[in-house]
Amino acid sequence: MDELERRRIEAFIDDFDDNEDIWGGNSSDEEEDNVEMLQKDHNTDTEQSDISDEENSEEAEYNFVDNAIINDDNYHESDDELPLSMRMLPYYIGKDGTRWNKRAPNQRVRTSKKNYVTEKSGVSPTIRNKTNILECWQVFFTKPMLDTIVNCTNIYISKARASYSRERDASDTDYKEIKALIGILYMTGAMKCSHRSSEDLWQSDGTGADLFACVMSERRFRFLLRCIRFDDIRGRTQRKEIDKITHIRWIFENFVSNCKKSYSISEYACVDEKLQSFRGRCSFRQYIPNKPAKYGIKIFALCDNVTYYTSNLEIYAGKQPDGPFSIDNSASEVVKRLVSPISKTGRNITADNWFASVSLAEELLKNHNLTLVATIKKNKREIPKEFLVTKNRELCSSYFGFQNNMSIVSYMPKKNKIVLVLSTMHSSKTIDESSGLAKKPEIITFYNATKGAVDNMDRMTENYTVARRSNRWPLTVFYSILNIGAVNAQVIYHENSQAKYTRLQFLKILAKQLMDEQLQYRATILSLPKNIKTRLNIYGYKPTLQVGEQRVRASGRCQFCDRQRDRKTTKVCTNCAKLICRDHLVEVCPECFSEM
Repeated sequence: MDELERRRIEAFIDDFDDNEDIWGGNSSDEEEDNVEMLQKDHNTDTEQSDISDEENSEEAEYNFVDNAIINDDNYHESDDELPLSMRMLPYYIGKDGTRWNKRAPNQRVRTSKKNYVTEKSGVSPTIRNKTNILECWQVFFTKPMLDTIVNCTNIYISKARASYSRERDASDTDYKEIKALIGILYMTGAMKCSHRSSEDLWQSDGTGADLFACVMSERRFRFLLRCIRFDDIRGRTQRKEIDKITHIRWIFENFVSNCKKSYSISEYACVDEKLQSFRGRCSFRQYIPNKPAKYGIKIFALCDNVTYYTSNLEIYAGKQPDGPFSIDNSASEVVKRLVSPISKTGRNITADNWFASVSLAEELLKNHNLTLVATIKKNKREIPKEFLVTKNRELCSSYFGFQNNMSIVSYMPKKNKIVLVLSTMHSSKTIDESSGLAKKPEIITFYNATKGAVDNMDRMTENYTVARRSNRWPLTVFYSILNIGAVNAQVIYHENSQAKYTRLQFLKILAKQLMDEQLQYRATILSLPKNIKTRLNIYGYKPTLQVGEQRVRASGRCQFCDRQRDRKTTKVCTNCAKLICRDHLVEVCPECFSEM
C-alpha cells in the first residue's frame, strides 16, 4: 500500500470517534465485534456458518487501535513453519486449483486506479438549502408519500366504519393528523417508552405525557395505528399474487429512492443486515439466533462508515412468485443490488463472510470499480489448505496470498482459531505495529474499523426506536424506515446547519415540529375539555377564532345567570364554549384577545 493510500486510511480511522457526542456515544468501539470473533449474524434455518459455537462464544482479546504500520513486502510471519515441500513452491494452491502467490506484488509509486474515489461525499446540491429539522425529515418522507398514506388509510376507515355505532368514532384522517401521529411515535421513542401501553402514556395523573392528550385522544391514537395502511386494500389480493411485500412496496421504494439521491456517502461503506423485531404472522419472517430480536423482518442495508447514513435498503422477502418482483436472493446478487448507487465510484465495501466470495470480489472490482474487504468462510474452494491448518502453528502468525489485484490473509489470533480475510483493496503484507504482540495484519485492522456501520446505525435506531408491538408486518417495516429516516435526516441537518444537536434533542424537536400543525388546529376546537385547552395555552397554542357571537348549536340557558331567570342564549365563549347571555358578554378587541 503506497504512502498516499495509507494516509487516507489513517485519517479516516482518526475521525471515527468524532461523532460520539452527536450520536449519543454509540461508537463502533462501544460493543465492538472484532474480526477474531467472526460472530455470524446470518444463521437462519437455511443458512449455515462454518464457525464453531466455541468461536462464536469466545470474547475478543484484541481491540482495534489507530494504524501505526510498518511496510515490509517480503515479511512473512510463518513461512519457516511450513513443510519444506510447501516452502519450495512460490505459491499456494486452493482446493479448486486457484494459485495464490506468496510474494506481494511490487508497490506502485502512484495510487492504484481502483483506489480513486470519483464522487465527492456530502449532501446533494438540491437539498443544501434545507436548514430546518422538519424540512430535512421531509426530504425522505415527502408530501406525496404521506398523502398516499392518508388516502389508503381513509379507504380502510370507510370500510371499517360500519363496525362503529357512532360515525365520529371512525372519522377520516388527514395530512396534519398523520404527521402528528408520526410525531407522537418519535416522541415516545425519545422518551424510551415505545413499549408502554397507550393508556399509561395518556394518564392525566402526572405519570403520562400531557402533550399527547393535546394532540389527540388516546382512543384516536389507537384507532389510527389500527387503521393506518400503505396501499389500496381494494386491489391487494391481485397484487399479492406476484408480490409478497405489495402492502408497503410503494412507500418503501420511494423512501429508499430519496435516501439514494439525497446524500453521497464517504469512500468507505458497509453492507450488512438488520433484523426488525416481529413475531406475528409473515411468510418471510426470519429467525437469527445471534440477533437481539431473534425473530423479525430481515432488511439488508448499505451504510456510510463515517456518518452511518443509510444509502440503500432491501427487504428480504424470500422466494417471490414468478413475475416482475422475482429476484435472486443469493449473497452476491444482494450485494450487487445494494451497491448500485455507488457503482463505478472507486469506494470500498466491507462485508462479513455471508456475503463474501472470490468471484464477488472480482466482479465488484472489474464491473463496478469497487474494492471489497471481507471475512470469508473456510469452506470456499479457493482457499489453500495451508491457510486452515492450526496444528503446530505459532500464535498470532499470518499467511498471505496474492493474485490478480486480490489478497487473502490467514491469521491465527489464538489456539485452534483461524481468521480469513479477503481484500481487493490491499496488496501487501503490512503488519499493524500498534497491535503489539497480536501482530495483526493491516487488512484485519482495516476490517475491524469499517465493519460496524450497519450495526451502529441499528443500535442508534434501537436506542430511541418508534416501534410498538404489532401483529402487522407492514407497520413494523414502516417503524423501521421511520427510525432510519430520522438518522438520515440528522446527517443532512448537521451538514446543512451550524447547529449541532444530540440524537435525543434532534428527535424531540422533530416530534414537536411534526405535531405543531395539529396542535394549532386543536386549539380552535370549541368543544375540547377545559383541561386540554389549559394545557394548549401553556404550550403556547391559543385560539385564533375571531371575537364575536357564534351560533354553534340550539339555544340553551346562560351558565352565569341564576336558574330562576332561565335566560336562553345561542352565544358561546370562544375559549371554553360555555353558553353566555348578552348581560355577561364581555367585549374584547382582537389585539387583547390574542394576548389572553
